[in-house]
Amino acid sequence: MMNTIFITSFHPSIGRNILSGDVVKKLLLREDVRIVIFCPDYKTSYFKNEFDHPHIFIEGIKIEKPTWHDILFGYISRSVISSSTLLIHRKELFYRKKKILPFVFSYFLVILGRMFFLKKVIRWLDQLTSPKSKFENYFKKYNPKLIFATDVFNRDDIDFLACAKRAGVFRVGMVRSWDNITGKGLIRIKPDMLIVPNGIIKEEVIKYQSIPPKYIYVSGLPQMDFYVKNTDRMSREVFFSKIGLNPNKVTIFVAPHGRRFFNDDGFLLEKLKGLPYQYIVRLPPNDTINYLNFIPSSIFFIEHPGISFKEGVYNNRELSLSDSFMLATELFYADVVLNYGSTISIEAAFYDKPIINFFGDAQKNLPYIQSERRFFDFSHLNKLWNLNFCKVSYNFDDLKKQIDEYLKNPLLDKKGRSDFLRLQAGYLDGKSGARIADFLLNHLN
Repeated sequence: MMNTIFITSFHPSIGRNILSGDVVKKLLLREDVRIVIFCPDYKTSYFKNEFDHPHIFIEGIKIEKPTWHDILFGYISRSVISSSTLLIHRKELFYRKKKILPFVFSYFLVILGRMFFLKKVIRWLDQLTSPKSKFENYFKKYNPKLIFATDVFNRDDIDFLACAKRAGVFRVGMVRSWDNITGKGLIRIKPDMLIVPNGIIKEEVIKYQSIPPKYIYVSGLPQMDFYVKNTDRMSREVFFSKIGLNPNKVTIFVAPHGRRFFNDDGFLLEKLKGLPYQYIVRLPPNDTINYLNFIPSSIFFIEHPGISFKEGVYNNRELSLSDSFMLATELFYADVVLNYGSTISIEAAFYDKPIINFFGDAQKNLPYIQSERRFFDFSHLNKLWNLNFCKVSYNFDDLKKQIDEYLKNPLLDKKGRSDFLRLQAGYLDGKSGARIADFLLNHLN
């Protein structure tokens, strides 16, 4: 008899971090296990080609617009969690729309949210009123013993978890990224067990989500397994020849913020032209940037990682192992890594590269709520600054000085980078994916 496991893959990083790694590989070592992967319907052919195995089945799901139920409980879930990130988001929304009533009501919900039982009531009502699910027929078709929702804040994962609860199927969820717990609100449908990458996020789950420790499992970051295991790479000369840059020149790796958060990436790139370096610019996988007046020159290699499925749509690309190989090589040969507080810092720390987080604006005297400075205060970053794992700059003059300091002494902040990596990765033994697989299998039996 086959034991069926459902796995969701609605975020572009899941294919690379979960499906291509040791999670699925170890699950398939059990001959009595079959896996059904759910992905957006327009990616079905890609998934069938990438994950071709007799015990893997691919089901394409139509991605639909939010329902009234999603909008209502999404608003409530973001309003009952009191974090600096969500406070900033509420102020951003008020600044843009100038609607005082929803703004004040959200603060009222924050106060109510301090009562521990309210989160239980919200989750109960969310589950009770959730509409008929598009996943129901798949539960009847495959009769799964366990589901793995890889992103508990994704709308389709939420629907998936609610459907599994009605069907009486054991539910394992996962926190996908380091900013989700403090930036996405309440976990609307609580799984039976929750996988988190590290102790920091475990503490956040306990604090903000009112989920007891016994329901939380720390696995480590599965994407870090790749970096631990893959140490072979092309030579510096071959790599720089491939990307059209000079192997003998100082190279700065730049990860722009993206148009969704920031409108001035082109400003920074244009200013960087004036420095005597060359640049590897890795665009956000699920976004593009505003180039403004910036026109790339020969000192720039610009890469947009991932595979595109719809012309002009950037928020649903798919990352692959080849993207991981490329990123690992770029970081390995970079002299300094410049980003806006993204998870690139974790991968840069793995290679012990000097890191600069830039929170500067193109315009002077912007109000705080419009300025890049606000991202410095996001909850998931705020607790990390005292590690001194990187330098932080708010203007281009400071940035130039910091680059120079790191080039003169790359060992600056080495201990901070090491502490930061250890806290964020959870484990660095290359076995995080295998731990997730073992955890799932233990609950399958």
